Amino acid sequence: MSSFGGKEIRKFDQAKRMPVPPKFKKGLGDSFIMMKSIHGEPCVMLFPEEAWEKFRNSIVRSASGERQAKLERRLADITETVIPDKSGRITIKEEFMAHAKLQDEVLAVGLGNRVELWNPDKWAEWNLVSDDDDADLFKDVGYSDEVES
Repeated sequence: MSSFGGKEIRKFDQAKRMPVPPKFKKGLGDSFIMMKSIHGEPCVMLFPEEAWEKFRNSIVRSASGERQAKLERRLADITETVIPDKSGRITIKEEFMAHAKLQDEVLAVGLGNRVELWNPDKWAEWNLVSDDDDADLFKDVGYSDEVES
């Protein structure tokens, strides 16, 4: 499974298509899942199909009965399968654009199992931290150089 990292700015063309950054293209594959964020962040998430299945299953398995059915229906409503065109561009649905407040530019951010698409100004607002904030944020985080298999 791919692991994404780094950031890259892209511009929308006149037809509101954006090129998938080359560093993310291979890992996302020939088709991938686009999803509106579910934790209140104004962004759109892109998952390779394998990572999407794991993510989706973890959400659906967290509930049962009527709640599980509602979760599945909601996921169907806020996701879509995306197939880039021959030039590697994707079109983002208007409701997804509005959710992420995307305009002329998009910041693609690699975050492990996914890529998030942000309005660069919103990214700056949501991720405004100082070195002191980092120290507090990471103070209880453990580190291991062992690789999971």
